[in-house]
Parts: sequence; structure tokens; C-alpha cells
Amino acid sequence: MSSAPLKLLLAVLTAFGFLTGCGGKHSNTMFPSVEISQLSSVKEVAAYEGGKVTGAEFNRFLAVKGFLNPDAPLNDTSYRKELLRQLVMQKILISHLKTSDKVQKQVEDMWKQIKRSYDEDTRKQGYEVLNIRSSDVTNQLTNQFKLEEYFRKQITSDELTAYYKHIENDLTRVSFTQLAFSTLHDAEAASAELQKGTSLQDVQKEYADNLKLSSLSPSFINVLKKQHIGECSEPIKMGKVYYILILKQKDKKTESEVKEEMMKELVLNHINRYIQDELPRFHVTFNLR
Repeated sequence: MSSAPLKLLLAVLTAFGFLTGCGGKHSNTMFPSVEISQLSSVKEVAAYEGGKVTGAEFNRFLAVKGFLNPDAPLNDTSYRKELLRQLVMQKILISHLKTSDKVQKQVEDMWKQIKRSYDEDTRKQGYEVLNIRSSDVTNQLTNQFKLEEYFRKQITSDELTAYYKHIENDLTRVSFTQLAFSTLHDAEAASAELQKGTSLQDVQKEYADNLKLSSLSPSFINVLKKQHIGECSEPIKMGKVYYILILKQKDKKTESEVKEEMMKELVLNHINRYIQDELPRFHVTFNLR
């Protein structure tokens, strides 16, 4: 039976520990242990304007991360510091957020996924090793889905469209014939013949199949973005070689097709900006060693 860890779906910062779903139940998952003695004895690992985070509270937060992502480096200092910033952000925002029906449904669906991935014995093992209860997992899932919902509501249609334009080269795949010539004269002559409809048999050519537009050189990108199927380009100089491109196929995902993926990326961006720009306004101090 596979030992792959449970991978859960939610785009809320990399360190939140939610990864891609995997199928099947896993009975040999190795959960990480959390060094709880040091944390639980600390009365305050972080303080901010209006509240604080206790060692026991942060320990539980870490433990739930370990349950959801057994590969998480829970005892790594830099990883802990990042998670502590996230917990401070969560505590500041959660008190103002309600649990919507959508969030409740997301938590229920996540538990279905957990049970599909972890059999009952594995779940019990996780609770024992990490010293948590199922209610701790439910509470944290609820908080994280509430945060995601909060940041999703801040994303405007204009922001989505601007982001789509920013990544459109990654969403466009092209196939084309590439002709290479050592001189501009030869390239121009070939281009003229191609534009007249002449079929060139004795030329150096290379066929590029189903490539991301973003993976090509800027000179090729600029030409292929504007080209129509079957069209022959003007000669393009790269180094000592002149190229002619003949576009064979172009597939570009629409904004509606990638809307959900973009929303998740933008949620990450909003959370990062909040931690960097807003969190300092709460005069946060960290006491984590």
C-alpha cells in the first residue's frame, strides 16, 4: 500500500500545508512528532495589539498542520516562524468573520477526503502522535476556509483580468515549423516563396510541438502571438541564424477556464501582502526561539 501522505486542497499560502489530493487509504503514514514540551511551557510566543498567542495554542496549530501534511517540517525554526505569522494573522481576522454555509460545506467535503485518504486506524494514530482531537482539525479547517473566503471576496473582476493578461503566455501552447538560414538573403528568399504559396522541400526545418508560449525566446513569442495558423513570419535574427516560423496550431485557455486557478493564486498574493503590509501595523512581537 502506498505511503504517500494525505494531500489536501486549499490555496492558502504554501506553509499552510494544504497540498494536492491523493486517492486511496494509507495505513502506514508516518506523522511527525511536535516538540511540545518547549512550546507548551511558554505563556506567550507572540503578542500583538489586542491579543497574544500562547505556546499551547501554537503547538496545537502546528500539530494540525502535521496531521494534514505529514511531510511538514514542524520542528524547523524558519518554518515555525512562518506559521506563527500566519496564526497571528488568522487570530486578528477570524474574530470578525462568520462561518458561512459555503465554509461549512467545504469543511464537510474536506473530512470526506480525509477519510478517503486515512483509514480509521491511521487517523487515531495521528491524533495520538500529535496529541490532538478531530475537533482541533475541524476548527482549523473552518478557520482556514473562512480566511480563504475573506480574501476571495477582495478580488475584483478587473484584478482577475489583469492577472490573466499577465500569465497568458503560460496559458498558450503552440506548434510550429521552424526554418533556419545562415544568411538574411536566403531567409528573405524563402519567405517570399512561402508567401507566394510555394512548397519548400529542401530547407532545414524543425517541428516544435505543443510548447508553452512562455518557454520560447521573446522574439518567437512576439511573432507567434500575432500569427495566424499557416502564416509565414518575416525572418527573425537570433545570434548568427535567421529563422522563419510557420504556425501550425495555437491553443489558449480562456479566462473563464482558468478562473478558479487564478483565484487561488490571487488569494495567496493577498495573504502575502497582508502579512507583509498589514501585520506590522498591529505591533507584533515574536518570542519564538
